[in-house]
Amino acid sequence: MLIYCWGIILTTEILATWRQYIGLLLFFILAFLFLKNIVAAIISTGLYLLLATFNLLAMTPTITVSGIRIGAISTPPVQLISLGLFILYFCLNMDSLIDIYLDYKEASVVTVERKKD
Repeated sequence: MLIYCWGIILTTEILATWRQYIGLLLFFILAFLFLKNIVAAIISTGLYLLLATFNLLAMTPTITVSGIRIGAISTPPVQLISLGLFILYFCLNMDSLIDIYLDYKEASVVTVERKKD
């Protein structure tokens, strides 16, 4: 998506906003993490998609946000494409995320038991 986004930005009259620049910068950080630490990369990818969902970065050349308003209460603006990707990411990585969480809990229990000894 980023290749398409930046291809459109560079070849048309669409100007990049700060959201596209942040999306590109954080993507390079994600790529580095995938080479160094896969657990951190999995968690960081989820955070990246969450930031994109809540309109703090963009992976598309045009930014389209949606929200629901019921009376005086409204949802925060979200990018629906990023929300869909986040849901897909969560479904595909649920087992890995659960394993990461259980490893974290196990490590914290072992640390507490060592402090008691």
